[in-house]
Amino acid sequence: MVITIGVLGACAAASFWAWADRTQDHWQRWGLSPSAIRLRGEWYRFLTSIFFHADFFHLLMNGIVFYSFGSLMERAYGMKLYSALLGMGALGSGLATYLRYRHNPYHLSIGLSGVVNAVLFHFIVLYPQTTLLVWFIPLPAWIFALLYIAYTLYEARRGQSYINHWAHLGGAAAGVLFTSFSPFR
Repeated sequence: MVITIGVLGACAAASFWAWADRTQDHWQRWGLSPSAIRLRGEWYRFLTSIFFHADFFHLLMNGIVFYSFGSLMERAYGMKLYSALLGMGALGSGLATYLRYRHNPYHLSIGLSGVVNAVLFHFIVLYPQTTLLVWFIPLPAWIFALLYIAYTLYEARRGQSYINHWAHLGGAAAGVLFTSFSPFR
């Protein structure tokens, strides 16, 4: 679980560093800004943005879900394939964000949520009958996936929150796509 713990540690370190001083400056410098990528070629933002979180609850929720499913996938896959899954999740969530907001000079995204969704949806495709405990309600994984995607699409189209639902959808799609190349399928 070296990678899972390492990613969580990096997320905590980056988030606490940003919260301690000039939070907005750190987010502006390292967050996913499609206009900064498009106009200045700052492609590193696809990776750096995943380590910062808006607040402790955001970090905690991503951390719990990522640890729960990431540790399982890391043990099953080993470091190379698991790293590829995480990379694909970061790329999928970043591309979805980029494509949706590339003409919005003010858009800025942070958080591990897209990568978390890649790991979660990869797990769900592999084990659709597994029962997940969602806010203390047991649900088959495939039903949770359908409900989550429906809710996320609704919220993404509505566009009235600070949550980047497009990143969630891009990460989920990346996890499903990764499954088609998975040797454990």
